[in-house]
Amino acid sequence: MRNRWQTAGLLIAAAFLAAACGPFTSSSGSSGSGYGSAPSSKAAAPSSGQATLKTAQSSGGTILANAGGYVLYYYSADKPGSGTSACTGSCATAWPPLTGTVKTPTGMTLPGPLGAITLAGGKKQVTINGYPIYLYAGDHSPGQANGNGVGGKWHVIKIAGSSGTSTAVTLKTAQTSGGTILTSAGGYALYYYSEDKPGSGTSVCTGSRATAWPPLTGTVQAPPGVTLPGPLGTITRADGTKQVTIKGYPIYLYAGDHSAGQDSGNGVGGVWHVVKISGSPSSSSSSPSPSPSSGSSSSTSGAGGYGGGGY
Repeated sequence: MRNRWQTAGLLIAAAFLAAACGPFTSSSGSSGSGYGSAPSSKAAAPSSGQATLKTAQSSGGTILANAGGYVLYYYSADKPGSGTSACTGSCATAWPPLTGTVKTPTGMTLPGPLGAITLAGGKKQVTINGYPIYLYAGDHSPGQANGNGVGGKWHVIKIAGSSGTSTAVTLKTAQTSGGTILTSAGGYALYYYSEDKPGSGTSVCTGSRATAWPPLTGTVQAPPGVTLPGPLGTITRADGTKQVTIKGYPIYLYAGDHSAGQDSGNGVGGVWHVVKISGSPSSSSSSPSPSPSSGSSSSTSGAGGYGGGGY
């Protein structure tokens, strides 16, 4: 099972380089360069003109996204104004540079002026306030911010004046061969880990495992008319983010699910399981499970993290 986790997380884990922090400061935005597409080498392609950036709502406030809605990041290992990026090789695979030509969303003030640096291959990478800007290969749909806080060095770009609150995002359900399962707001299957101890307030899925199985974070609520397997809650992870729990079990997504409705993580290692909705055909009853009970379907109260607002 460790080999599965290490294989899934190897590429992304290789991107974490040691560096000191260098936060943004607020100033006015202008025009520059960037992609307006998904964060993958297959989906990304330069636009013919200026692509207007977008914003996304997270539990931490308003954050910046590319024209396709994918969240943007800066890397604190970079030195602003140096004209270079410290994220190269396998790092640049996990964190693709934002390239092309972009402009600021209408009426929006960015944390600094837009600009560009020239990468080794000749492409122009967008910069904001001198920092090169990136997408994250671990974000599988618009609005996700799975990369925020990774390694303590990757950060979303907050829009000045945004608040630290957000409304609860409504989870969804999906039909599978095993019955009805719970999904994120973006339709991605949700999982629990039978090695976690419900109600312990901690997750044992850390390090490279948390890359393969990113925690569901943010503020969420049950789908209308759906009774969850137990009450919603949160735990605080080591990085300060709030992970959603159901019946005391921390809840996760799976990096191996590449589109909504997939549940390829179900049964992995015999310890990862989808969250079934009461009344659907039963799966295994041999391992600890938050499956069918008469628990509440209220919303979480945690305000930390970003995943719940974007999945």
